[in-house]
Amino acid sequence: MKFETKQAAVFFVDILGMSALTEGVINLEGLDEKIGDDIYDIEINGAQGFSSPNQVIAAWTLKTFREVLGTVCTKYNVNISQLSDCAFVWSEDTSELLLASSELMWELTLSGVLCRGGLSYGEVIVPRNDKESFGSFILGDAVTKAAKHEGRGKGCRVFTDEHAAYKFNKHFPGKVNRPFISTEIYNEIFGEITNPLDYSIVDEFKWYLFYDLKGITHESLTLNRAEHAMYMAGLVSTLRHSPYFAWNAQNKHGLVQLAGSIEAISSAIKTHTGHDQAKQPAEYAMQYLSKVTRSHESVKLHFYQYNVDALTKGAHDEMTELVASQVAERLSLA
Repeated sequence: MKFETKQAAVFFVDILGMSALTEGVINLEGLDEKIGDDIYDIEINGAQGFSSPNQVIAAWTLKTFREVLGTVCTKYNVNISQLSDCAFVWSEDTSELLLASSELMWELTLSGVLCRGGLSYGEVIVPRNDKESFGSFILGDAVTKAAKHEGRGKGCRVFTDEHAAYKFNKHFPGKVNRPFISTEIYNEIFGEITNPLDYSIVDEFKWYLFYDLKGITHESLTLNRAEHAMYMAGLVSTLRHSPYFAWNAQNKHGLVQLAGSIEAISSAIKTHTGHDQAKQPAEYAMQYLSKVTRSHESVKLHFYQYNVDALTKGAHDEMTELVASQVAERLSLA
């Protein structure tokens, strides 16, 4: 087997909590009373069933993860290598890789799979003319960095480094045809945060700021801030009330990841609204996440209420209702 070296962008995405779930560390007692046992659509071939509810949820989660990976990545000029509950996505086209990463995080979260990611740019080493039926593999400095970046924070977030952020700026989506929109989005979607554990500076790709990054950077003339805020509200409502995240809320580590996700996304809504009424602090989220009603109907109800109370400061006009309904339909919340 021969190898070749390339300069490429790499996205590493990992399902949070899978090891604890499959090893039986997470106690699922009483979970079926909270969400019902019919939401996990798993077809079993044969008379022998799964050994535990943990394995049923794990199988559904991996199935959904793989389906989203396949659906999203076929839209872009990217390569993919799945390793059970994680995957590497890479491309020499940094713009395509960034768009694929953004859409993957949106679709995985809305589908009920809690993931965290890492972005990098640099050397990748791949087999030349690889025709292995069980999938290609990848290694190299950029691969190592992407996997390392993934663990630099809490929640369904994507972490990166200054070098990679610079490379993505050079060929950011829409930079040729929509330069003003492209520059405005880049300046907001990449940013530095302080790690509260050691006060180190961490670079983050804030994928959750803009739904349909490809459509915005290729077609939009202006940014509809109210609409983007509502898409983010849809994410918060999903994380808070979706029945698919009930198992994550069954143990402390899962609660921390959910609460961290909600705080990061709800705090960032301020980017679009100019005020922080939408913020839901992690310590507050930790108190209610294990007790909230989890159903698809609850997601929808919270979404509409959250828009009125937190995003529009109590405003309730026909235009706001229309935009909210369109966002809910597009996110499949309606």
